[in-house]
Amino acid sequence: MPCLKGTVGGHALNLPLESGRLLIGRGPQNGLDLLDRSVSRRHAELLVDEGGLRLQDLGSSNGTWVNGRRITESVELRPGDRLRFGTVELVLGNGEETEFGAGPDALREESIASLVVSEHISAQESLSWDEARSEFVSGSRLSQMLLRAVTEAGQVLVLPRPLNETFDLVLSVVERVIPVRRILLLLTDGTDGSPVIRAARPAGRSTSEQLILSHTILATVLHDRQAMLLNDVLSDPRFSAQESVIAQNLRSAMVAPLFDNQQVIGLLYADNDAPHVHYDRDQLRAFTLLANLIAVKITNARLLESERETERMEQEVAAAAHVQQTLLNGRLPGIAGYEVAAHHLPCQEVGGDLYDVTRLDDGRIALVVGDVSGKGMAAALLMSNVLAGLRVLYPENPGAAAVAERLDRELLRSSDETHFVTLFLGLLDPRTHALEYVNAGHNAPLLFVAGKEPRQLAATGIPLGMMAGARYEIGHAEMPPGALLCAFSDGIPEAQRDEEFYGDERFLASVRCRHDCPLEEIVSGALDDLASFMGEQRFGDDVTLLLLRRSAQG
Repeated sequence: MPCLKGTVGGHALNLPLESGRLLIGRGPQNGLDLLDRSVSRRHAELLVDEGGLRLQDLGSSNGTWVNGRRITESVELRPGDRLRFGTVELVLGNGEETEFGAGPDALREESIASLVVSEHISAQESLSWDEARSEFVSGSRLSQMLLRAVTEAGQVLVLPRPLNETFDLVLSVVERVIPVRRILLLLTDGTDGSPVIRAARPAGRSTSEQLILSHTILATVLHDRQAMLLNDVLSDPRFSAQESVIAQNLRSAMVAPLFDNQQVIGLLYADNDAPHVHYDRDQLRAFTLLANLIAVKITNARLLESERETERMEQEVAAAAHVQQTLLNGRLPGIAGYEVAAHHLPCQEVGGDLYDVTRLDDGRIALVVGDVSGKGMAAALLMSNVLAGLRVLYPENPGAAAVAERLDRELLRSSDETHFVTLFLGLLDPRTHALEYVNAGHNAPLLFVAGKEPRQLAATGIPLGMMAGARYEIGHAEMPPGALLCAFSDGIPEAQRDEEFYGDERFLASVRCRHDCPLEEIVSGALDDLASFMGEQRFGDDVTLLLLRRSAQG
């Protein structure tokens, strides 16, 4: 049975192709879901019937390619064909073996060890990198070959292209400059640094046609940056017992390091079985310098892809940060007889702290400050989930404990044991000035009341999402005229300068000395004191501060 093989999203794919139509694209609505941004939602369609296999592009943005050629109409497929959807490459197999010359994803796991057939292979001539780039006589046969090589390379080596497309194009340049039967491009992508076949021309040769190289030659090319010339292999009696196709036909071969002027990233191999073709030193030198150009091109293509991926990630993080700030920094509701202020500062582009001030249907005000374990994107996603969950649960559960326990169960279902949330949830009735609250393992908010020591609203239960069956007690407080509630995240007291923490006492003193000031002055003053303590050191955690004060005339 035919099958599609390759690597998608870092996972091996081996999909048997049964009779019928297979829709290929990005999303679960497809029979083959390729999770890659270069793939369109409805990218291509594969028809499998008794008459064979046909592939049709469905108007995709980045194209459907067969053996390096973009298709615009239905194309018949054969085993060994290399299929590319956007930048995702697959190979069409017959269900038994992968074709030689298959796309790089399909051959990614094949190491050079499986290609080394004999240690008897030896080179008739070698050329060091310094010799290859040394001066040569203008107008010589070598200079003419190099001029032709650069001319043939042209825009292939200059214009930016996707990496997989680059492989095929650079081999076509070699094919036009050097008389070859076969060309292989191997990169040191193996887990142990061993070379792995990434491209071959012509495509479609069987894996039985193995590449014969010795470990000595490999070490010389990869480590010593020397190109090797192998001629008259068939005249060597040591190969009389070899059964591989290449041992029966090979007459001349060259191997050159892919040296990008910094390091060797792989090797370039070419051979020929024609009786009249015997590579010479000039061709080896041209081949070596061409391999250098190709290596530089591949390295630049890799850097470009890495830069584009970095830019894409930065754009996604920026978009996520914008969404998060929109969720957190919405307009705070006006509360008769009260004033409210909040500040949120993530230590990275996105963070795990959250706060919320929401007016409920019954007139009460929900006040929330929380902190998700961890940092970065994972914490930000869980933070958004918690905030959305709270806003859904407010109308369903009139009590703070009921909301906390329901949210705890939801978190246990949707996250693993390494992620939890500390949360302070207060429900204020502005008519009676009574505050009902649950503190799920969060830093104790401070309640300032004139003439009294600040009260800590201590924990009434463990963090959310930590243990099944958790129960949360309800705490109660009153908000007399002038009372100030200060809720915050641990990024403030646990801010660290060298070995010293900012601490609860510094923060308490900073707020206490300003508790009669306008709320914005309290926020800015407390943050200025914190910044002065930190000096030039960066914050290691998110900083969140929420203030609520009842007017003195209330």
